[in-house]
Amino acid sequence: MPSSPADASILGRYQPLEHILCVDDFDRGFCGWQTYFPDYDGWDDYAGRHPHIDPLSGTVEQSLWDPALRADRRAPIGPRGVPMLSSLSSWDIGTQGAFDGNYALKIPTISKAGYKAAAHKRITCPWRGKFRVETWFLFKAESCDHRLGELDVRSILLTFDVMDGVTGTRWWPAVRYHNAEDGRKIGRWQANFRGGKSVPDGPFDDIEDGQQELGFNRSPTKYQWHYLRFTFDLGRHQYADFHCYGRDFKVAGREHRPEPPLEGWRASVENCPGLINAGFRIEAGRDRRCFLYLDSVVVSASEG
Repeated sequence: MPSSPADASILGRYQPLEHILCVDDFDRGFCGWQTYFPDYDGWDDYAGRHPHIDPLSGTVEQSLWDPALRADRRAPIGPRGVPMLSSLSSWDIGTQGAFDGNYALKIPTISKAGYKAAAHKRITCPWRGKFRVETWFLFKAESCDHRLGELDVRSILLTFDVMDGVTGTRWWPAVRYHNAEDGRKIGRWQANFRGGKSVPDGPFDDIEDGQQELGFNRSPTKYQWHYLRFTFDLGRHQYADFHCYGRDFKVAGREHRPEPPLEGWRASVENCPGLINAGFRIEAGRDRRCFLYLDSVVVSASEG
C-alpha cells in the first residue's frame, strides 16, 4: 500500500509489481541516488587490504595516465557531472518544475563528447521473482547557444549490475537509447545481451523493431516527459519486459551472456550478494553539456 497520499498520486501513473520497494519522489530529496565512484580499500596499500580491491591512490594515479583503464575502474578526476536536484529553470521561461512537483533529479554531463554521467541506487531485493524499475524522464542539451541540440545527446541508458547471492552469478541487464551519432539521428533502442566490457559500455545490440522517435520538442527550453518501464527476472536471469512511450519491445526471454565470459573477481559476488545496482546514465555526443531528468522512480518486485 502507498505510504502517503503523495505516493498514491505518483503510483497512479505507474504499473508496479506486487511489492513496492521504493517510491522516489525527488521533491523529497535524492532518495538514495548517488554519483559513480569506483571501489577502493584504503588510500595506500596496507596489511590486510582486500586483495582484489585497489587502494584509492593507485586508482587515481592510473586514471590520470592510462586511457585504456576500464570505465568501471576509472576515478572521476577533474571536472565531472554529478546528480543534483533541479527545478528546470531557464532564462526565457523561468522555473517550470518537474512533471509533477518542483524538483526532478538532474544527471548532467560535462562539455566533452563521450562523457557519461550517472546516478546509481544500490538495492537488495528479498524476492527472486521479477524486478521492475519505472520512471518518467526527458533528456536535453544545454541551451547555452540557443540551439536546439537534439543531436548532441549520444545516448541515455538504464543499467543494472546484478549479483545473485543464491547462484553466485553476476549479470548486467541494461537498455540503451542510441539517440544520435556524429550528427546523425539514430533513434534506436538497444540492449545488453552479450556485453562484457563494463556495465555501461556493452557492447549493445539493437532490439528487434527497436526504432523509436522520442519527443525532444522544438525549443531548447521546452520539456517533454516520457514513461519508461524495464523488468527482468531475478531467478531466471532473463529480460521480462521493456516499454517506452506507448510501445512494448521484444526482449522477453532474452539473457545477458557476456562474451567473453566474466572471470575471477569480475565474476564474483563476494561482499555484494543480492546486490542490484541500478543506474541511469546519459552520454554526450558533442562537446556540450547534456542532461537526463527523472521526475520520479518507482522500484517494485514480485515473489516469483
